[in-house]
Amino acid sequence: MSWFAEIVFDRPLEALYSYAVPDALRDQFEVGKRVLVPFGRGDKLTVGFCVGLTQTVPEREVKAVAEVLDDQALLTPELMKLTRWMADYYLCGWGQVLNAVLPAGAKQHAGTRWATFLEPVTPAPEPLPRLSAQQTKALEILRTHPNGLEPNRLAQLADCGAGSLKGLVEKGLATQRRERIERESAPDEPSDIPMSPGPTLTQDQLEVWARLEPALRQPEFRVFLLHGVTGSGKTELYLRAIEEVVRQGKEALVLVPEISLTPQTIRAFQGRCDKVAVLHSHLQNAERGGHWRRIFQGKVNVAVGARSAVFAPTRRLGLIVIDEEHESSFKQESTPRYHARDVAIMRARLENIPILLGSATPALESWYNAQRGQYTLLTLPKRVLDRPLPHVQLIDLRHDRHPDRRFHGISPSLGRAMHAALDKGGQVILLLNRRGFSTYLFCPSCGHVEQCKFCDLALTYHRDKEIVMCHYCSYEAAPMTACVKCGLSQVKFHGMGTEKLEAELREKFRGKVVQRMDSDTMKRPGSHQAALDAFRRGETHILMGTQMIAKGLDFPNVTLVGVVSADVGLHHADFRAPERTFQLLAQVAGRTGRGSLGGKVLVQTFNPEHPSIALAAIHDYRTFARLELEQRYAHHYPPYQRMARIIIRAQNESAARDFAQKLAESFPPALERLQKAGQAGELRVLGPAEAPVFRLASYFRFHFQLQAPSSAFLHQVLREVVHTLRVPHGIEWQVDVDPQEML
Repeated sequence: MSWFAEIVFDRPLEALYSYAVPDALRDQFEVGKRVLVPFGRGDKLTVGFCVGLTQTVPEREVKAVAEVLDDQALLTPELMKLTRWMADYYLCGWGQVLNAVLPAGAKQHAGTRWATFLEPVTPAPEPLPRLSAQQTKALEILRTHPNGLEPNRLAQLADCGAGSLKGLVEKGLATQRRERIERESAPDEPSDIPMSPGPTLTQDQLEVWARLEPALRQPEFRVFLLHGVTGSGKTELYLRAIEEVVRQGKEALVLVPEISLTPQTIRAFQGRCDKVAVLHSHLQNAERGGHWRRIFQGKVNVAVGARSAVFAPTRRLGLIVIDEEHESSFKQESTPRYHARDVAIMRARLENIPILLGSATPALESWYNAQRGQYTLLTLPKRVLDRPLPHVQLIDLRHDRHPDRRFHGISPSLGRAMHAALDKGGQVILLLNRRGFSTYLFCPSCGHVEQCKFCDLALTYHRDKEIVMCHYCSYEAAPMTACVKCGLSQVKFHGMGTEKLEAELREKFRGKVVQRMDSDTMKRPGSHQAALDAFRRGETHILMGTQMIAKGLDFPNVTLVGVVSADVGLHHADFRAPERTFQLLAQVAGRTGRGSLGGKVLVQTFNPEHPSIALAAIHDYRTFARLELEQRYAHHYPPYQRMARIIIRAQNESAARDFAQKLAESFPPALERLQKAGQAGELRVLGPAEAPVFRLASYFRFHFQLQAPSSAFLHQVLREVVHTLRVPHGIEWQVDVDPQEML
């Protein structure tokens, strides 16, 4: 009976393509493997994924599979189901999802090599052929290794040559086999971090554990939201839950926002859990491929990683933990545009296991789900050891000015507080979420602001490299000495980035060691770890940088945290801007007051009355959530309605505009067709409009915003439009379901 394979490709296609499986390849076939097949009119050999096998003969003649590329399936059956759901929900091709979720190290078999093994034939032929002394010794050694030995190793142990081993094969006493093996065993080596028992739980932690533990012992799908203030001991509860799951012989999956920026989190897991694998983009392909294979082979108890680690190929998954679940970095901004938190929740549902979301400032969608009972809310309202939350003081930059009336990054009040903290032996963390030296170049004569050659974004001056650059497309140029618009040589460098702040700190705090952490200074592997280790040892007095220093850091000697500009990002054209501002301020404030010395936070702002800033200053998440949810409800924003964004882009502005208008005209007939089919619903379509950043990387961009009370109806409309609209050459368009960015 003939077999046929269902194949999908890394293309925006919904169809499954049928191919004949040649008899010679039948034993190699398995769902989840990659294959090489002739595709299209030119029969170009193309990589595809086998997603099904059937004996049902297709209605039309099909081509045959040319080659099977993998020795074993790269994805588990559960992950195949998850990726199928993702393709449906995020409106992209199944093959696109499969290609995206597999790391390059796994697809390329990085870190492996082909090896030949000799194995003893059992039972041995009778009578035994005549053997030389060397062959007899080699055969005796080989029989003590039933899984075989590589010829070089066997020859070394038996002190014989290749000819002797070849004779064993020719005489029918040994056979050869080839398989792919790891080039080195480094990923299997144990961590040098000593194992340690956990601390005694606080009363709040005990109450949370009493509600969490039964769900781990009798696993079923359930979503827990752990809302705990910074320093309340959320990580200890993660570890207890993981230890319980591992004790049952199962595996745990832990997602963190930025793996390379939270070394303390990794250290904590390795100090409490055996066999930990780490997955993140800063690993070399061979390392990542090695960790992936260890997980697939069941050699790992805990997999820790950033966004893409949600696809770790665990076999006996018992728990998923998402730390800092509110972080926008869990959203993928390229196809497939998935949100790792939402995908993790669906994975937990498919595998019928609990999932634990943790944050001091939960995403409003998660908070809303907890308020209406869809998630189980767990709370840690106090810090461990009853340490107080840090006092937060707002500095109104409209009034707290230096006598010279010039702009300084450090106000007089913040400067005095820093000197006082450092004089007492404390350390200081400063947050400024802007890179570079000057954030824009301005001509005072004509008002022109120098923009990127390819984007509608201001260029940023980097003094270290003596360049101006675009932080989106990475365009670089020499700094302008004259205005390109009016020609006058009066270009001024305005705004402050981390590079300028570092220069100011070195000038004002001579003798103190300043360390800048941003994507410009932390490029080399291990640089994050080295910088944080130096700060932990007290070798660095002032740690300053972008939002990477606001996450997951726990330094008891930090007695002062300063926010140089709380207003950065507050007024973006994005309905999530107030929420992100509150979250960032609350998170960075939590970096201080974790030791016996206590701590305080100073926040510089021109908008001290704004709720995001005023409520973050008093650590009042609940009031902020209530007020912001009222605004979301009034404007039909998530979580009250579901949202999708459509982005059209083209290098020809008129072509992009025309297609956007054509797309707008396709919605009324699509709604009418659905209504006739008995699938009526409400839909709000805003657009087409120019995107807030109209030109990006040489592409002109228009966008739509779609809102509907029902996710199902929103998807029905989008599919109806996607399937009926023909896209002209030169036009690109993307659908972003549950968008996190509106720029």
